[in-house]
Amino acid sequence: MSVNNAAPRRGRPPRIDQSAIAAAVLEIGTENATMRRVAEHLGISLPGLYHHVKNQHDLLRLATVSALTNSPPPRYAGEHWATWLRDYASYIRTVLAAEPALVEKFVSGAVGHDVEMEYTAEAVEALAAQGLSPSDALAVWASVSTMAVGSVTEAHREYLYSESGQPWLARILALTAKRSPSEFPTLRAIAKSGDDPFGDEAFQHRITLLMTGIATHYGLPPEPA
Repeated sequence: MSVNNAAPRRGRPPRIDQSAIAAAVLEIGTENATMRRVAEHLGISLPGLYHHVKNQHDLLRLATVSALTNSPPPRYAGEHWATWLRDYASYIRTVLAAEPALVEKFVSGAVGHDVEMEYTAEAVEALAAQGLSPSDALAVWASVSTMAVGSVTEAHREYLYSESGQPWLARILALTAKRSPSEFPTLRAIAKSGDDPFGDEAFQHRITLLMTGIATHYGLPPEPA
């Protein structure tokens, strides 16, 4: 027979603010965070939680803002331009991939546009200082940002495929099994190699390709080895 030794909560209910709610969502995990679970985690009633947030959408919005503001992206501090851009891309991938449910909120504008725009302004100024025109600075910045966010959405989609029993390799084999052995030799070779286009190693390789292309196209110093 088990005995619950936890003492009942006494006195005033815990003081709750938006930062505490966001922390609770991240501790529970965004994919498992319901209004009821968050309320229980915080030790408050469900109506008490509704006093602070309207619904689960609000929960994830708070968690997204918290994840990105409590661990802000790296700002340019005079290092090599490519090193900084790689660090930024890796930051975006790491933060969003840690909680897949945050991806939707990030791309739907859950993060305040003023904060995002300030960071963008500083970023393009840093790139302009490398000798790029305003249009070129924006093109470089957008390329890196798009690759970082895109890699997270692709990785999350692959996770969902895998959960349903159809990972990358299984999908390749399903296609090639229906075709002549002479068809799609490159795809068959990829399947045999075990290459994972959704992992961190593949992502870093794509960033290398992007940095090399940027340096070549704009005549910038190449990324240090």
